[in-house]
Amino acid sequence: MKEVFLGIDIGSATVKVVGVNKDGQIVGESIYIRHDEFPTQTDALKYALDKYLKADIYQVLGAGTTGSGRELNRKLFGADLSRSEIFAHAVGINYLIKTNQVIVDEKPISKVGSVIEIGGQDSKVIVFDNQGVPSFFNMNSICAAGTGEFLKQLSDEAEISLEDFGRIALEAKHPVRIDATCTVFSRRDFRHLTQKGVPLSDRLMGISQALVNNYVRNVLQGQTLKSPVIFQGGVAFNPAVRQAFTEKLGVRIVVPPHNDVVGALGMAIIVRDSYLNEETPWQPAFKDDFMERSFSSQLKYCHGCQNACELTQPLEEVYGKVEILDTLGGRCDNSKNPNNLRDTPQRSSLTLDIVEKNIKSTPKVLKQRRKRDSEGLLFAGIDGGSRGTKYALIKSLGDTLEILEVGAIETGGDALKAILTVTEKLAKLVDGPLGGIGTTGSAGELAQHILSFSEENTSDYRSTELIAHYTWAASMLPEVRTIFDIGGNDSKIITIDQRGLDFAMNDKCAAGTGTFLESVARRFHIPITDYASLALSSRNPSRISGRCAVFGESDIVHKSRTGFATNDLLLGLAYSIARTYLSDVGKGKVIATPIVAQGGTFLNQAIQHAFRDILNLSEEELYIASDTRLVLGAGALGAAILAKEKYEEGYTPTFKGFNHVLNSTYVTETASCHYGICGRQCDNLLVLKENNQVIAGYKSIDCPFGYYDGLFSNNEAIKASSIG
Repeated sequence: MKEVFLGIDIGSATVKVVGVNKDGQIVGESIYIRHDEFPTQTDALKYALDKYLKADIYQVLGAGTTGSGRELNRKLFGADLSRSEIFAHAVGINYLIKTNQVIVDEKPISKVGSVIEIGGQDSKVIVFDNQGVPSFFNMNSICAAGTGEFLKQLSDEAEISLEDFGRIALEAKHPVRIDATCTVFSRRDFRHLTQKGVPLSDRLMGISQALVNNYVRNVLQGQTLKSPVIFQGGVAFNPAVRQAFTEKLGVRIVVPPHNDVVGALGMAIIVRDSYLNEETPWQPAFKDDFMERSFSSQLKYCHGCQNACELTQPLEEVYGKVEILDTLGGRCDNSKNPNNLRDTPQRSSLTLDIVEKNIKSTPKVLKQRRKRDSEGLLFAGIDGGSRGTKYALIKSLGDTLEILEVGAIETGGDALKAILTVTEKLAKLVDGPLGGIGTTGSAGELAQHILSFSEENTSDYRSTELIAHYTWAASMLPEVRTIFDIGGNDSKIITIDQRGLDFAMNDKCAAGTGTFLESVARRFHIPITDYASLALSSRNPSRISGRCAVFGESDIVHKSRTGFATNDLLLGLAYSIARTYLSDVGKGKVIATPIVAQGGTFLNQAIQHAFRDILNLSEEELYIASDTRLVLGAGALGAAILAKEKYEEGYTPTFKGFNHVLNSTYVTETASCHYGICGRQCDNLLVLKENNQVIAGYKSIDCPFGYYDGLFSNNEAIKASSIG
């Protein structure tokens, strides 16, 4: 039987297990798994330990935990020691260096200067003195922008594996500049550039550079790194991030062996050294029957102060008796007092002015000047959204219309391909004269340039999302006075009165959008179609931080790690999205009924329930079409109606025709602008080519001068550009 000391690193995204013997040699195969593949973190830990221990016959002499989940899980499986991540990582890398395992230029290095460590939701830096002792360290805040979770979310967005991320990114010719302030900001830029057709490799390398920039600003905070610089953690496997660090810091980056499990290795060494230094070796606390034990948790609410903390109590059933192992989640000592704990939360509410408002006169919006009849003609609409590209086909019946088709496809990180795909779908549906195609959404401009010869004086009309969504809502429910729209990445509110439309949109934050919902569903390994039924089974929705999507997701991760029930977290998230939308997007707006809800997020019944409950609205007051296509495809339907109205005003289509579009080749390429008057060069520019001929150009997202705009052939700056 092999004697082994176990080190277990339980992070926010992964579980790592490493074993060493009394000589300090690694025993067996180290384990590294993502726990989002399991129902709970405890299930992931059971799997990891079981996989390690079943590989051979082991006698566990001691075990230790590190990572963000170290304290809870220490009690569950019986660990002898628990140490901070900084300490465990420092011990781990020093062990690898002392045993000559870190090789540079075919020679083992003798000391460590600095450590960059980036894991799932944590990133840290450790700077060592000449004796190998940490002299400076720092960790990221609750923000995940400089972490592996950031890369995981963008990989899912682009529908590629993490293993392919770095390889594709290294193919970049012109890496784009992406806002590194926050995960949400970076994701917003990534999607914006997707909609503009920027090549995936350029976007992924831009993301890698954004991660590094965020790390340097928020973790290093001006600290100088001593060489050699060691890169640890799972993100160190990504060659694009390694290259970005090398370019940013101007130093060589060294990736050690076992880079993904250094913390667990360090913890195993700590346990082993402590065991051997004891005069009388301890009796191991490790529970050999951990895999067979039954664990659960219960939710409690602290009434001890205004913090109103939600608490979780991990439970273990021992010989038919339930034992409370701990009370976790409190922000102050009041939560430790059993007299302050209740089964129900403290009451909190959101107060908004909801009014019934019947407008007798027609709002001054889109007054139509009908010059000719459109009866019998077909009109199409395309809404190029960040998550989905929607399309609609309607037939004019004069004063009314017939909906022939509404559909949606995933944009999938390629707006240009998505536009061509829905164009092909429309081509199969159209069997009569087409009076115009309306476009809207973040890819509406790209769609119009692909489909139409002209931007002006045409019934192929490109409208803003606000006008398109209002147009459909008013067509469906003329007495509408407020429109709630929540999509994948954008949320907006439109209010209507006699003067016209007023509106507001979210600003670079996904906390009140469908993206937040999807990312959490993905984290819990739950199909989005099953989200609502599971959430609505909750009777005690958790209070989830809603001020930021990153903070909110971190809050959910923390609560899940401490034992909160999944259904309580999911319904709590629905309430969080509703509160955030109403307090941010709806701030200062008079919300009048009836309200029409649009956008894919409102297809989720948990979201519907949260809005109606918070605002105390009936189904008639918050109207959600029973036909889900009319909720998801509102923008495309509105765009089609606007094309119809443009035709009736006297404009004619300049649509290129389905044969022309579908038999042409469209590509986007990056360009450099050398406009002489500003004295600088911009590299983040795009051109759209049709059959190898430039037909449109789009200005750089970071150009303060705006010289590069409009048609490529009509701009002096473009004539001097070099195309990449």
